[in-house]
Amino acid sequence: MLEAAATGPSLIRTGLKRLWHPSLRWLVLVPLVINLAVYGVLIAVAGQWLSGWLDSLMSTIPDWLQAVVWLIWLVFAVMAMVVTAFTFNLLANLLGSPFYGLIAERVLAQERGGAATLTRVSMGQVAWQSFLRQLQLLRYLLPRSLGIALLTLIVSFIPVVNLLAPVIAGLWAAWSLALQYLDYPADSDQVSFAALRQHLGANRWQSLSFGFSALLASSVPIVNLLLLPATVVGGALLWCRQHQDVER
Repeated sequence: MLEAAATGPSLIRTGLKRLWHPSLRWLVLVPLVINLAVYGVLIAVAGQWLSGWLDSLMSTIPDWLQAVVWLIWLVFAVMAMVVTAFTFNLLANLLGSPFYGLIAERVLAQERGGAATLTRVSMGQVAWQSFLRQLQLLRYLLPRSLGIALLTLIVSFIPVVNLLAPVIAGLWAAWSLALQYLDYPADSDQVSFAALRQHLGANRWQSLSFGFSALLASSVPIVNLLLLPATVVGGALLWCRQHQDVER
């Protein structure tokens, strides 16, 4: 378990160092510019909405709960971080998926001792397939995420039990992000989404470790714009090194 916990951060650090490899550089810079614009709009809207919502919520707290008001703020702050990071990841990865699929393809080729000599036609095919695969991932994640969001919202209003709300949200976000980032190399190897889910479930601790690392990486403002493609590289490295026994 300790080894699994150390795997995620190490892979993302390695991915960060690889971003400026000549074959990856432009695939990092283009989605970086796109996501920078999206990030600014998302943070402005989310910050304004959350501030007003929390002020309204705090005004309804009964007197007997005033002593633990700081704990309520902490719970909702953690939940806000998880929700923001998760939402940003979904949107940023959907927009960047054509580029991230190519990044995963090239990292796999490098790790396996080959050279990624993709033609313009094959690059277009990889990019389009990555985008379609992200839509498939969204069909899996969105209804389940809404269910988890409803559960955590209900739990958050129950004293003491509400401490579990960020734990539930965090575990789901970590699992979702592990699926998201390992899906790029899995798709490159033509492994089905169902087989990917089954394999990650069989390697739950390692998957959650990588997912939590991705969650933390995506929660750091501005820096996360570089950490997203670094996590794509990290996911490709994890897949290449430790996820080669998946049945197609």
